[in-house]
Amino acid sequence: MNERLDRFTKLLKEIFELDKSDLDFGIYRVMNLRKAQIEQFLTERLPKMVQETLAPFAQGSKEEIRAKMKQIEESVAEMGMTVDALPNTAQKKQQYLQLQKQLAEGADLAALETDVYSALYSFFNRYYEDGDFISKRRYKEGVYAIPYEGEEVKLYWANQDQYYIKTSENFKDYTFVFDGINVHFRLVDATTEQNNNKESKDNKRAFMLFREDEEIYPGIKTFEYDPDTAEIVIRFVYDIPEDKKKKYTEENYARITEWLLSQRRAELNPLIAPIPTGKGRETTTLLEKHLKGYVAKNTFDYFIHKDLHGFLTRELDFFIKSEVMHLEDLDTGSEARVETYLAKVKAVKRVGKIIIDFLAQIENFQKKLWLKKKFVVETNWCVTLDKIDESFWPEIIGNKAQIDEWIVMYAIDEAEGWTNPPSGDFLHQNQNLIIDTKHFSNTFKYALLESIPNLDEQTDGLMINGDNYHALNFLQSRYSASIDVAYIDPPYNTDASEILYKNNYKHSSFLTMMDNRLTMAYDLLSDQSMISVAIDDAELDRLIPLMDSIFPKNAGVTVVRSNPQSRKAKGKFSPQHEYCLYYAKRDETTPKSLGFSESKLKRYPLVDEIGHFSWMNFIRAGNNDLRTDRTVLSYCSGRR
Repeated sequence: MNERLDRFTKLLKEIFELDKSDLDFGIYRVMNLRKAQIEQFLTERLPKMVQETLAPFAQGSKEEIRAKMKQIEESVAEMGMTVDALPNTAQKKQQYLQLQKQLAEGADLAALETDVYSALYSFFNRYYEDGDFISKRRYKEGVYAIPYEGEEVKLYWANQDQYYIKTSENFKDYTFVFDGINVHFRLVDATTEQNNNKESKDNKRAFMLFREDEEIYPGIKTFEYDPDTAEIVIRFVYDIPEDKKKKYTEENYARITEWLLSQRRAELNPLIAPIPTGKGRETTTLLEKHLKGYVAKNTFDYFIHKDLHGFLTRELDFFIKSEVMHLEDLDTGSEARVETYLAKVKAVKRVGKIIIDFLAQIENFQKKLWLKKKFVVETNWCVTLDKIDESFWPEIIGNKAQIDEWIVMYAIDEAEGWTNPPSGDFLHQNQNLIIDTKHFSNTFKYALLESIPNLDEQTDGLMINGDNYHALNFLQSRYSASIDVAYIDPPYNTDASEILYKNNYKHSSFLTMMDNRLTMAYDLLSDQSMISVAIDDAELDRLIPLMDSIFPKNAGVTVVRSNPQSRKAKGKFSPQHEYCLYYAKRDETTPKSLGFSESKLKRYPLVDEIGHFSWMNFIRAGNNDLRTDRTVLSYCSGRR
C-alpha cells in the first residue's frame, strides 16, 4: 500500500471512530451499521477512484519508461552504435525520443497518487481535532483567515458555528461487545452541579464503583454476570468522593479485575489480556481502554457542527485554491503537464467531497438528536389553598408529606391554632399555603387540575428543571416574543466555576455556550423587553461584543459589589465585585427608576418640576460654616 494512502486511511478510521466499533449504544450503533460500507470505501473505492481520475493523464511508471529506454540503448549497442549516432528517421531513435519526452512531461501515476493522498491528509488532519472540526482556514504559513464582511469590529471564535453540548446529557449506559459478550457500564446515581456552576477543584466529582446498600437500593449489585445471556453489568456512581486524594480510575480497574478473576471463567479473560495501544510497545487491556473512554465521555463537553457539509466544502475549496493549485504550475507550454496537474486537483476535490458527505451524514444525525424536542418526564403544579375547592381539603390534611413540607418551609407548626394534622379552620386562616401535587396521586392531581377553571390563565409561574438549551427550545412555541424581562446567571468561567472544555478552547467554549442560548432567548423576548446577564471580569470583555452582535441596544453595564471581603484570585487583585449587562431589542426601550423609599425621600424633601432634591448637599455644616468665616471659600451667589 502507498505509504501516504496508509497514513490517510488511518486518519479517516480515527475520524469515523472505527476503532470504537465494539461500542453498542447511541451514535456508535449507527456507525456500526455503516462500518462495512465505510471500510469498503477506504480499502477499495478510495484507491480506485484516485487511480481512475489520474490514469488518463499519467504516462505509466517512470521506472517502466527508463527500462524501455535502456532496452533500446542495449539493442543499439549490440550494433556497435549509440542512440545519438542513429539517424533521426530511424525507428529506434524515434521510439527513444518519444520515451524521453514522456519521461520529461509525463507524470508517474504512483507519484500523482502520493500527492493526492498527501493533500487530503493535510486538509482533514488540520481541521479535525479530538472529535471536533475546528475552523483553521490557513492563508499562508502561520497566518489564518477568518470570515469578514466589512464590520467595524469583528468578534470571532474557534467554535462559532457549532452547538455546545453539555456532558450532563451523556450520563447513559455505556455498552461494548467482545467475543459475543455484552458489557454494560451503568450509572446508578449521579449528583449535579448546584447553581449552574461547575464543580470546584476542591469538590471534584469522580466515577466510583457502586456500593451495595439493600435499604436504599434493594437487589442492586455492583457486579453481575449472566453466562446464559452473555451479559456483564458493572455499576457506578458519580459523586464527590470522601477521600479526595484517592485515584478512583486505578481503584475501579483493580476492583473490576479482581472480580473478573474471581469468576474463574475463561471467556472473560480477553477483558484483561494485554493489547497494543498503537503507541510503540505500550499496551493496555480492553477493560482499561473502555473504562477510560467511559470516564472521558462523561467528563468533557463537546460540540456538534451546525452545517458540517457546508463548512468543510467551503474550506476544501479554499484549501485547494491556496495550497494545491499554484499559478506557476499553469505557466507552462506543455499542455499534457497542465492536464495532469488539473487531474490531481480534480482527484483531491472528488475524493474530499465524498468523505465530507459521509461525515456530514453522521454529524447531521447527531444534530437532529440534539435539536429534537425532549420529552417532559414529569409535570406538577403548585397551587395555593384559596384556589382549591374545600372538597379536596380532607385528602390534603391527611397527606403527611405535604404537611411536613409546610413545617420545613413555612414553620406553620409555630403558627396560632396549629395542630398536626391541621384543622379545616386552620386552613381557612392560612389560604396562602401552597399545595405541591408531587406529594399526591395522579388521580388526585388530575381531579384537582380539572376543578380549576382557566388553568393556563391562572398559572402565573413556570419552573423547568432541565438542560437550559432544551428548556429554551421547549418554550419557543408557547412563549415566543412574549417575555418582558429575563435574567441569567451563567457560569463565570473562573477557576471556581470553570466550564468543562477540551482542545484548550476555554473562552471559545464559553462563547459558543452563551451564543447558542442567548440567540434562543432573543426569540422569546418581546419588543419592549430587557435582558440582564450577570458576569465577572473573566469573560466580561468577550461577553459584551457577543451580546452587541445579538441585541440591538446595549442599555448599560452596572457594577455590583457582591463580595466585600473579596474572593481569592491567584496572581491577581482579589475582586469584590461583579457586573450586570443590560440589553434590549429596541432602541426605544430604556431602564426606568424604581422610585424612592420613604427614608430616601426624607433626604430629598424639596420638589420642583424636575423631581426631588435637597440643598443640604451644597451647604457646609459644622465649624466654619458661615461665609464670613472663610471668605475665599464660598459658593457664588449668582450675581456680579
